[in-house]
Amino acid sequence: MTEIMSTLEIFSGYTETELDTLEKFFKIEKYDAGVPVIKPGDPVKKLFIVLSGKITGTLKLPGSIDRKHVEYQRGGVFGEISAFTDKPDFNSYTSSEKCILLIIEENDFLDLIESAPEYSIKLISNLLSHTIMQLRKSSRFLADIVEWGEKASRRIITDELTGLYNRSFLDDALENFFYISQSNNKPLSFLMLDTDNFRKINELIGHEAGNAVLIEFAGIIKRIISRHGILARYGGDEFSILLPETDLNTAVEYAEEIRSGVENFNFSKHLKGHDIVITTSIGVSSFPETATDLESFRRKADESLYRAKECGRNMIKCIE
Repeated sequence: MTEIMSTLEIFSGYTETELDTLEKFFKIEKYDAGVPVIKPGDPVKKLFIVLSGKITGTLKLPGSIDRKHVEYQRGGVFGEISAFTDKPDFNSYTSSEKCILLIIEENDFLDLIESAPEYSIKLISNLLSHTIMQLRKSSRFLADIVEWGEKASRRIITDELTGLYNRSFLDDALENFFYISQSNNKPLSFLMLDTDNFRKINELIGHEAGNAVLIEFAGIIKRIISRHGILARYGGDEFSILLPETDLNTAVEYAEEIRSGVENFNFSKHLKGHDIVITTSIGVSSFPETATDLESFRRKADESLYRAKECGRNMIKCIE
């Protein structure tokens, strides 16, 4: 099955060894033509990937006939709303011809997170890219979806400006990974960081320049961390990084790499001749070394960030 998986976009970026591990969490099911795969409101808790055949997605609008709005062929992915949230999917999905589907159930995905968190992060990232692409393809139906309460925004978990995850996604991931790490007695680290002197950029040059700096800033973090953890724009010029299976010393090493990378980056093309020094201050917390419960884990990273700001900026702090 790994040979087939390697040809699908949802599994791009995985090595053959990684696919061997992933394969254990998936199963294959076959459907004849005309068979419902998901009915509206079904809490199926499964993610479906089309290996062959065709699946038709139908949107039910109150007071109107059902409307076909999407087709999934080889490599198509559906069921993510019901698989990864507590909400049922209000679309229906039917095999319009004989289909073979690759399926991962909720419990198996949770097992994947526990046993191989780095693989699950990559899968979520690929799934996000696929979901955004599907939203673009079906944009003509967004007005209907919004009107009837099925807002497409519930599927979007990224920050529009930087392309990183947003705070909502990070908060959910933080809670889930903390309890997984706690139950398995594995380390977990959390970084909070912001852009020093960012207010000056907005005040002296304008928000367009500020946005350009944030995009560059996010790019620096992504190049250093993307293979190791979950990155999010927490709000404004503040960012967060969740590092599964990472102890305090390793987290501080990553933080220093980011701090140095920002300090040495040339932001001058966005500053229009203004002498503004752009650096970053970073706060670190780590389970179980500096925090043993979720509230203090989150709070100590935040307090450490503000300690770094108070002590002169462009530094890393960790409150024990």
